Amino acid sequence: MKRRKLLIRKGLNHLLDLYIKYKLELLDYNEMIKNTGYYIKPIHIAYRSSGGSRLKYVYFGRYWYRVSKRGGRLIWIYLGKEKPEPSLPDPPLNPFEGISAIVVNDEDIEVEPEALKLLAKIELSLNQGGIFTRLASEIS
Repeated sequence: MKRRKLLIRKGLNHLLDLYIKYKLELLDYNEMIKNTGYYIKPIHIAYRSSGGSRLKYVYFGRYWYRVSKRGGRLIWIYLGKEKPEPSLPDPPLNPFEGISAIVVNDEDIEVEPEALKLLAKIELSLNQGGIFTRLASEIS
């Protein structure tokens, strides 16, 4: 059974504006651990072809990489979603973890109802009730 997705007009900018606080916290964390050779990537973007068109998927989470140099080039080695080294400090909590969206027309997004509800909770926790809060209340 195909899961239902909701189209949110001009939702990409709202999503990225809401995410900025947590992105900055993760960037500060990466600065703190930069000498360890590890890096945590907060957003993963993937492209897939479907029915003759190319879709852009945005995934939020904590994606761990080992960063090294080889022949003057930076090499990124994906390590997974779990902290690879117990001695590393814990990264900041990321309420966006597990949320994914499909970008449509470079400005609209499609999300599952569960993701919309999570985005509405994040808005409310920041006292920024907005488009996600309004749309979540309409589908409840």
